[in-house]
Amino acid sequence: MKKIIALLVVLLSTLICPVLAAEERPVNFIFLIDVSGSMVLKSTMVTAADGTQVTLFEALRQALKQVAEDPRLINPKSRISFITFGTKITEKTDWPSKLETADDRRALLKVIQSPEALSADKHGDTYMGGALALALQKANQMYSAADPCTTTFIVMLTDGWDEPPAGATIKVRTVANELTNKQLEIFKKVGIKTWKVLVIGLQRLPDKKAGTTTAKELADMLGGGFIDVTKQTGGTVSQRIFLALKSQVEQLKGQLTLGSGQSLKNGLVDFGTVIGNGSAKASFPLELKSCYAEEISGLKDVTESVPPAKVMAILATAAKITGGGCQSIATLPPDAITLHVAPTQIAPARGEQGNRTATAQEISVQAQAHSNCPAGHFAGCFKLESSAKVPDYIGWSLQVPGRVVADPETIKVKMRKPGFLWSEDSDVDLLGKLKELPGAHAQANYAVEISPHAAQLVSGKKEQEPNAANIPQDDINEGKPLSFALDTSKTDSHDFKLNVGIKGKQAPGKYRGTLGVHISGSAETVGPSEIPFEITVEPSAWEEIAPIAIPILFVLVIVIVFGLFLWLTNMKRD
Repeated sequence: MKKIIALLVVLLSTLICPVLAAEERPVNFIFLIDVSGSMVLKSTMVTAADGTQVTLFEALRQALKQVAEDPRLINPKSRISFITFGTKITEKTDWPSKLETADDRRALLKVIQSPEALSADKHGDTYMGGALALALQKANQMYSAADPCTTTFIVMLTDGWDEPPAGATIKVRTVANELTNKQLEIFKKVGIKTWKVLVIGLQRLPDKKAGTTTAKELADMLGGGFIDVTKQTGGTVSQRIFLALKSQVEQLKGQLTLGSGQSLKNGLVDFGTVIGNGSAKASFPLELKSCYAEEISGLKDVTESVPPAKVMAILATAAKITGGGCQSIATLPPDAITLHVAPTQIAPARGEQGNRTATAQEISVQAQAHSNCPAGHFAGCFKLESSAKVPDYIGWSLQVPGRVVADPETIKVKMRKPGFLWSEDSDVDLLGKLKELPGAHAQANYAVEISPHAAQLVSGKKEQEPNAANIPQDDINEGKPLSFALDTSKTDSHDFKLNVGIKGKQAPGKYRGTLGVHISGSAETVGPSEIPFEITVEPSAWEEIAPIAIPILFVLVIVIVFGLFLWLTNMKRD
């Protein structure tokens, strides 16, 4: 049991950690610890990690220790409260309420592990109403002392149901109603449910029991989660608890939903028709409901994981946009069409009273139809990668006309400058081809002109020589355009080559530039206006050893000169 609960803490902390660390979002915890007599009964003992039998209470103590040890779970900004409930309700006011320092954490660990500071009552009742009343009081105190959006997480750990002591005046259902009303009040102000409740049953518990309130009924009344670990199937006890905690922690995230507007067509993100280089852009509105700024870090294609019926509906909707047929992106070669979204942050609007209102923002996405994508109308599904909860998928559509494309899309070459004691002039070829993709105008004749443009050094050390940081246009195909005809009645592609002169003084590094492309021919077919290229110029043998060789040679020269001086001085004396 100790091993299981330890694993629980690790899993929970790894889940919460990204949410807290990235946004520095403190989570206030109120732990309600059952110290009733049943927690120390021999009949409910469990197996510890070392194989020995321990009481439920000792297993719970070990779990609390693991929680306190992990700074990613309870961070320095969090507030914490520990309340024990049995016959009496006791708030551990002498325990640390914040773990701002390592000393605070050590102090908390000390009292958790101390039988004098934390123990169960062999004859204790299970006074849930009293525990919940004090938890409500503590939650209000934490709320008034923090940002309204700070999450307060009430976690009740119990092995029983409400069994108040004789003469108890606090009714659990009354307090539950008060807590629920407070949750609603904060929700109306902030716009986010910030008070979370989770009830964990440590042994088999009934859903209902005459004359009392069970742990599950209490969780239901509070709109929280409940798990009875012994009733779950599959996995270990810790994994079952983890799933319950995970569902609660996930609610700490904000939520992004697809908005509405003219940028969407029938609920789809429509890119329209790609331009000559195969790219197209579209934007769509997202609405954020969160207390905190949320990040969009990217997106991924999920077409094949979306139910087929949903994909068919998207294809039908996309077909209505153009009045023609539409194919799934899943029918294309891998990565024939890729989508990209720039990392974006969406921040909620903050009201005067601390409330956050829903914020709408247009998100721009770029589609790229690559050189292996044929002509046609295609649709698919993507999912945003975000710190917030996002829709399971968003449908999109794209039209790709008949095209002449460059292969490769970006020409990349690498060369090493020759020469040993000094760098020598050299050259390298830019090789590629233009080809007509399937679906373009049949038997077309295109006149093609490729014009060289200068390339700039993008990585590497710029030398003092003014022109060393670029490869001038005159050094690419001697500055002259390259012209040829692409007759698709004879062939679907045409190879081309442009020679690039690399001078000995050229700075080593990576150069990037473009080749301008002008294609005239069928009006039904589009082609690229430019072809990017990249030339990596590696240093000559001398340039590689020069940083070491020059100082060594300098020292050798000094030694030789000094030696000659001494030799001549001795000769004169003789």
